[in-house]
Amino acid sequence: MAAAYLLDGADILLFENQAGKVIYHPTGYVRLDWYSNPAPDAAVRAMYEAASRGLQQYGVAGILTDHRHMPPLSPGMQQWLVETWTPHAVHECGYRRAAVVQSFNVFGRLATSHIVMQLGHLPFTVRYSDNELEAEQWLLEN
Repeated sequence: MAAAYLLDGADILLFENQAGKVIYHPTGYVRLDWYSNPAPDAAVRAMYEAASRGLQQYGVAGILTDHRHMPPLSPGMQQWLVETWTPHAVHECGYRRAAVVQSFNVFGRLATSHIVMQLGHLPFTVRYSDNELEAEQWLLEN
């Protein structure tokens, strides 16, 4: 159940469950690393809620989310992200930038694209990458 990303001495593990882990990276962002095993919606929701707390606690505006091994989200989870979590994270937590390392799973990519298309009215930017170094570099610009 290990994620590809290993904590270094400066990273702070904020949360971990069967869906993955949420990390504060001291260069200035929150990171979500997803495990490849399917997890219940409650576990996925808990990951996103931990990310919100991390944004607020550390006063950062960006999330790097590594979707490479992430199973596709359920339709209910997708709806919750569009209607509840993302608007709250943008308006209440200062969420402004999302760097997404693309899923290996085509259905995961499609689900992410579908969610992002529905969020076009919110003041935040999403950038897709095929590797984490490129995602991190973009996230830390500005």
